[in-house]
Amino acid sequence: MKILKDNKGMTLIEVLVSIAIFAIVAIPLLGIFSQSAITSANSKIKTKEATIAQTIAENIKAGIVKDKADLAKVVTDFEKEGFIAYVEQQTSTGEVSQYQIKVGKIGSNTPMYTLYIMAPATEITSYVPVEIPSEEDPSGSGSSSNDVIKHVVDLITIVIIATWTALFLVFVVITLGWNEVTKTKIFTIADTIVNMIKQGVTSLKAIGTKASEITGVKVPWWLKWW
Repeated sequence: MKILKDNKGMTLIEVLVSIAIFAIVAIPLLGIFSQSAITSANSKIKTKEATIAQTIAENIKAGIVKDKADLAKVVTDFEKEGFIAYVEQQTSTGEVSQYQIKVGKIGSNTPMYTLYIMAPATEITSYVPVEIPSEEDPSGSGSSSNDVIKHVVDLITIVIIATWTALFLVFVVITLGWNEVTKTKIFTIADTIVNMIKQGVTSLKAIGTKASEITGVKVPWWLKWW
C-alpha cells in the first residue's frame, strides 16, 4: 500500500481560512460563556448579600446592635468590600419590632437582597450608609458582574476583529494574487491592527479603513460590518 506524504505543510491562505472558521464558531460559544459567567458572578453576589443581611439580623436579635452607631460598626467591613446595607424598623409592637434589611453590591445590576425579621426593638428607625463607596475606590473593590461583562466583551471584540482580519486577508490574496508584495502587505496589516488594538482602537471601521489603505483593496460590502 502506498502512503501519500505531503511535507509542504499549510499555506498562509489555509491558515487564514482556518482562523476565520474557528473565530466564526467561537463567537456564539463566547456568547454562551458570557451568559454563564455573568450568572455565576451574580450568584456569588447574591450569596454574599444574603450572608451580610443574615449577619446584621443576628446581631440585632442578639442585642449587639442597639442603635445606628452599633450597626455602623457591623457594616463597615462589608462596605469596604463594596456592599451597602439599609435597615428600617417598620413596625413595633411593644418590645418587638419588624425590620427590613436590604443589602446590595455597588455597581451590580441585580436587585438588592431583602430580608424581613422580627427582633427586639432598638433605637434604629432607619439606617442608610453615611458615604457610599465609589466603584473606582479601591476600598469598594471586588468582583462584580460588570467586571465580568467588560472582560467578556473585550474578548468577543478581539475575536470579531480577528475574524474580520482573517477574512479580509483572504480576500486580499484572492484579489491581488499570492506574491511577495501581497505577503508584505499582509504582515504590515497584521502588525498595524495589533498596534491599533494596543492603543485602544477597536472600531472595525477604523481598522477596515487602515487595512484598505495599506493594501489598496476596497473593503467588500460583505465585510463592512460597521
